[in-house]
Amino acid sequence: MQQGTTTISERTMGVAALASLTAGLVAGIGARIIMRIVALTAHKSPDFSIAGTLNILMQGIFAGLVVGFIITMLTAVLSASSKVGKYLPGPVWRGLILGLLLLLVVFPIFVLSNADDFALGIPLLDKFLFGTLVILYGLTLGVAEKVFDHYLPRKPTPVRTDIADTHF
Repeated sequence: MQQGTTTISERTMGVAALASLTAGLVAGIGARIIMRIVALTAHKSPDFSIAGTLNILMQGIFAGLVVGFIITMLTAVLSASSKVGKYLPGPVWRGLILGLLLLLVVFPIFVLSNADDFALGIPLLDKFLFGTLVILYGLTLGVAEKVFDHYLPRKPTPVRTDIADTHF
């Protein structure tokens, strides 16, 4: 994909995809742990099935990929601008900011929701835990992007030897 004079490389898309998958998986695991806490605070037996757990994990991975793809595209567009690109923070700070922005969008839904999911246990604790999960997703996305960008191999730079300049 070409934006102005900057091209999003396959490596950048791969790093973003792996970071999104990782953050989605962490969010899915966190959601399942929070569901267990909600069941315990509601004094219910936490009857979790493997199929249900895999369903939650797959939903987390899918949501992580979608949000990660959108964030990658927005970051590429913003970094292509010479005025905005120089102020764009690093991946960890971007992830934390993303988590906080997602919380601002999602938090009213948590607070105003009268869904049965928040009627169990301690409703304020449930809302706090799921709100924290949104911030955890953003932070994990940023940290995973930084780690994958550091450790995944880059294209090797060819070593050029100019034979014409050597004197025998």
